[in-house]
Amino acid sequence: MTSTRQPERPTSPLLGLVLAGGRSTRMGTDKSQINYHGKPQFEYLHDLLATYCEDVFLSVNAEQADQLANSRFKLLVDQSPVAGPLAGILTAFQQQSADHAWLVVVCDLPLLSEQSIRKLVQNRNPEKMATAFWDSDHQFPEPSLCIWEPAAYPAMLRSIDEGKPYPRTILMHNDIDLLEMDDINELTNVNTPDQVATVQRNLKAD
Repeated sequence: MTSTRQPERPTSPLLGLVLAGGRSTRMGTDKSQINYHGKPQFEYLHDLLATYCEDVFLSVNAEQADQLANSRFKLLVDQSPVAGPLAGILTAFQQQSADHAWLVVVCDLPLLSEQSIRKLVQNRNPEKMATAFWDSDHQFPEPSLCIWEPAAYPAMLRSIDEGKPYPRTILMHNDIDLLEMDDINELTNVNTPDQVATVQRNLKAD
């Protein structure tokens, strides 16, 4: 008897993207350059992703691109017409092969651990548009750390046409998988100098 089971769709290769190109208005200095773990935050996150991704890129603005031009890092300069974190993700999809998925992390998560990266990758569902964690209130998807499959790109373009170019909104209105974060503190965004000092003090104490 011939089986009618359809073959599983191949899993798209996974690339890493650190969103470092924000304006850091509240911080007053480049958040991606802050040292929490003995190296700039963008480098810490880059190295976390490198274990689990085929390649890792930094999403940067033009000024950062000049500063890092001769570094070891692969850069993607924001070129999307939209503002905010979606700009870096769109640029990544547009400048790399369309059949790649992206593991995206924002640069202001100093408490993020390798264990959470590993959990996200191990529980990735390539049949969904994205795999993400619940946010700290367990009400909405958390876009700060997320795997976006190739199907996410057209969904992002649709959201722009609808005037809603926001990663969280895109996650909320599409078919995704959601995971529980083991330590919700890892999703703490650090946006002010006082918050930086507190986190650095706590990390040093640990």
